[in-house]
Amino acid sequence: MKKFIKRFNNLIKNIIFKLENKTNNKFQISTFNKFIITFICLLFFYLFYLSIPILYSKSWVQSNIESQLLKKFKINFSTSSNISYYILPSPHFLLKDVRIFKNDDEKKFSFADIKNLKVFIGQNNFFDKKKMTVKNIKIDNANFSLSKSDFKSLNNIKNNKFSNKQIEIKDSNIFFKNEIGETIVIIKIINAFSIFDTLNSLNSFNLRGEVFNVPFNFDFNKKFDTSQNEEIYITIKTLKLNVFNASENKKNIHRGGKNIISTLNSTIDTNYKIDDGIIILNSSNSKISNSKINYSGEASITPFNLNLNINLGDYKAFKISDLNFFLTNLIKTELFFNENISINISIITTPIMKPKIFHKSKINFNIINGKININKTKLINEEIGSLELKNSNFIFENNKLILNTDIMVDINNSDKLFSLFQTRKKYRKQIKNVFINLDYDLLDNQFEFNNIKIDNKKINDELLRVIEGFNDNNINNWNKNKRLFNSLFKIYEG
Repeated sequence: MKKFIKRFNNLIKNIIFKLENKTNNKFQISTFNKFIITFICLLFFYLFYLSIPILYSKSWVQSNIESQLLKKFKINFSTSSNISYYILPSPHFLLKDVRIFKNDDEKKFSFADIKNLKVFIGQNNFFDKKKMTVKNIKIDNANFSLSKSDFKSLNNIKNNKFSNKQIEIKDSNIFFKNEIGETIVIIKIINAFSIFDTLNSLNSFNLRGEVFNVPFNFDFNKKFDTSQNEEIYITIKTLKLNVFNASENKKNIHRGGKNIISTLNSTIDTNYKIDDGIIILNSSNSKISNSKINYSGEASITPFNLNLNINLGDYKAFKISDLNFFLTNLIKTELFFNENISINISIITTPIMKPKIFHKSKINFNIINGKININKTKLINEEIGSLELKNSNFIFENNKLILNTDIMVDINNSDKLFSLFQTRKKYRKQIKNVFINLDYDLLDNQFEFNNIKIDNKKINDELLRVIEGFNDNNINNWNKNKRLFNSLFKIYEG
């Protein structure tokens, strides 16, 4: 190749020198112009050289590419004869309507449909087509279908070295399906890359995508050394959420690992073990706003199911408004309005220094069949009584997040209640329970009372007008709450 270029260069020089002689020195060509002419000629020759693969037989290209992709990437591509060749941005073949097949119990079926597959080739020697080599591939506009049975295959893939040729995926989708073929989760791939890093001896996979309209970044690394460690990093900026997971993989069996979740100035540090598909969780130095917490639970992946018990202990900073902020941002993502997700989280607080109103609390967060509730959430004042939520339901529509719920207030000592609110003695009436049904707009902090009963008796219109003063109330404004409470019992006849 170098000899050919040298001969071509000498030919150009001879032509130029002959031209100079014929002009009998009347027409002079400068050294710079010689360089430009030579450069242009070489450029045209280079472009001609890059265009040689267009002369290859399409059937040969198709067969050769399929063979190399199977050998180098261990992927069974089925290509069509719809093949084009392009020089820019780098020499590559564009294959349309490609499929990826897999074998299962002697049956061959497609699990990926690819609209565009770009196969980039090396430029070493286009004169000998047998020396054509695949450098890397780019998958564009593809749909991947995966089911529970495919997770074992995916696990085998990640436990073996990836190809040292890069695979890039853009503008594609992953459809996770259940046993009967119904799509349960769709992951949108904005772009993704996979490669075996020979320098650091690790598999590397990076994905930027969306799930349930929530953008996220996913990075996976697996070491091929004595540790066999795997690391996963997940970043969800909209939730200000970062997840790190490190696990050991000995003989292809996960025995345990560590998971760290950082969000809202808090760190959830978890040790876990996996036993027969069940993940057993335990806290390790977890903190919320510098207050230590403890928790334990179990989880399974397919379908996703989580049972978690959290004890915040003497978490002095805990407020209902803190939980409100977290739940609001979480539910707004619509991540949990999914019939294939089941979650049961219980949060208990038992502060040493008793707050003014509620001394203890148990917050329940439940997701069942795509519906979210906080049923059996209970706030307790040891001297007065308790408040419990029942028949609750979250609705997110028209950019409004509404909680509809029944509230049962059981009063064991009404005298202590009136003392807490500093109610004048002449307005104090004995009460045992209060029933409230309301809609609470978590985004605008607005209440709408639908039904109120005191000791099983419906309140009159005058009392209702007073209670409507709570509609735009800040629940953390103690003085205003106290005034409204006393106004209510000033009118209440008992």
